[in-house]
Amino acid sequence: MELFESINQLNQSRKQTGRRTFMFGAMGMVGSYFGYRWWRDRPRPIAQRETKYITANEDFYTISISPGYVAEIDPDRWKLEVYGLEGRKYALSYQELLKLERRRVFKTFVCVGNEVGGPSMGNAEWTVTPLAPIVAKVAGQKRDGLRVVFYALDGFYSSVPFEVAMSDQSFIAYEMNGETLPGPHGFPARVLLPNIYGMKQPRWLSKIEINDSGESGYWEKRGWCSECKVKMTARIDAAIAQPEGKWLVTGVAYCGAQPVSQVEVSADEGTTWQPAKINSERLPNAWSTWEYLWQPTKKGEQILTARVKDASDARQIESYTGGFPSGSTGLHRVIVTV
Repeated sequence: MELFESINQLNQSRKQTGRRTFMFGAMGMVGSYFGYRWWRDRPRPIAQRETKYITANEDFYTISISPGYVAEIDPDRWKLEVYGLEGRKYALSYQELLKLERRRVFKTFVCVGNEVGGPSMGNAEWTVTPLAPIVAKVAGQKRDGLRVVFYALDGFYSSVPFEVAMSDQSFIAYEMNGETLPGPHGFPARVLLPNIYGMKQPRWLSKIEINDSGESGYWEKRGWCSECKVKMTARIDAAIAQPEGKWLVTGVAYCGAQPVSQVEVSADEGTTWQPAKINSERLPNAWSTWEYLWQPTKKGEQILTARVKDASDARQIESYTGGFPSGSTGLHRVIVTV
């Protein structure tokens, strides 16, 4: 009996130790989570980056499944293969692509993993041709439940609902800021789609396919969002001292498919808000630049906050979330030392 009692006491001790280990581990995880949230959401020293409407090609962010990848392509041999249902298919050469309807559009890309106020955003002028006529050539009568899948030469692929591909704001681009599409940005062709994050718009395009299998995409199979609609954001880029104690605050704002309507700035943690001046075009799928002449009322570290409203009168989400799985939300807050 004493032996059994000893064994029972040992088992009870192990259970208590296990419970304590679990409780301490759980408390550590909770502490780490709230610590991460504090780090993620805290105001940070202002970046003092130059606010420009157009991002230079060499400054435009790039993120790939294979970092540093650039496709080596002979444009005379490249073909864009286009497949539909029921065996419909055709191919476009590079020269044939260049002869299609030609437009120039402004378009902003933002990475789905970009933190609030982060640098993984850029706006450029793209030379494009509309995507819809290319897809329509292999589309049949069926339209419901279809997806259009885009394949890239680096092995990346992504898909969108058929109606997104047929939007009048969907394009294939082959020039960037007046130059032939640079290698890191997708030469010879890349996809431009409205109101979604950059992860859904492949570079180094090689094939387009209509299917009814519900095919998603490379990042979706790794837990990221499927439709990935852009979250509105306003970013504070710089605050420059001016005469008479004033400061010129500048930044960009982006509302996805809707043009920017209004940007506001607060110098008292959101108690009061003042309108900023929009000093660029207000276009769908492109950011706008803004400025605000700020008169500080005290010296030392101060926090500035920005928020944006779009042309439909919707305001950005002010509560904070991380980038995973569907894009960051929250107000950009920066520290300026006066």
